[in-house]
Amino acid sequence: MSKLDFLNLGMGGTSLLMHDGDTASGIHGYAIQALEDCTFSEFVLSSTSNLQLEETQTISAVTNADNDFEVSDGSKFAVGDRVFLTVAGTVPTGMPSPDNAIYFIQSVSTNKVTLSRTNGGSAIAISSDGSGFEGSAKLSKVVDLGYNNQMGTFGIGGSSNEIEIVPSNVSGNLDMFDTDGADDVVISAGMTVYLPITDLTLTSGACIVYTQRLSFR
Repeated sequence: MSKLDFLNLGMGGTSLLMHDGDTASGIHGYAIQALEDCTFSEFVLSSTSNLQLEETQTISAVTNADNDFEVSDGSKFAVGDRVFLTVAGTVPTGMPSPDNAIYFIQSVSTNKVTLSRTNGGSAIAISSDGSGFEGSAKLSKVVDLGYNNQMGTFGIGGSSNEIEIVPSNVSGNLDMFDTDGADDVVISAGMTVYLPITDLTLTSGACIVYTQRLSFR
């Protein structure tokens, strides 16, 4: 049985049975099955999409003239590494949205790195150092869990392209279910939704929350 099969069967991690008034925080959830109509006053999604991160380092300085970010030990990163930027403060001008996102290491020079949004792409050009960013923002290496799934080829305009499903990436608006107490999230009985969940407060109803074991090694 493949690693994805285990996840699909709810065997990746602990399954949580929640009912009226229950809360969960700091979990690595990936699906909710509503046994009854469920109303949540808190429904927070992970901006890291349940990525496993390592070699986290604080960005100590930014040099916008060179488009580089300084960390304590640049030897932990290599060109082409996939990294996750955790933002604090205001990002340097020129950084794309969303703030917390996956980048690739474009170059490494001692303890300074440049970033690209694509592997092998150009360095992101920045024109400021940001505000409250230096000394607070963090750069982490994304662990390759080794379960990217090749799904064959398809043709566009006569050229062949690989289709990949990458379970560690979730696209779309990760804030669409975030609530601040003013609004509720409602999931109807019988529905199962697949989202990278970290925190829940179930006002009423009953559901099963499936969590993900971060590593199969």
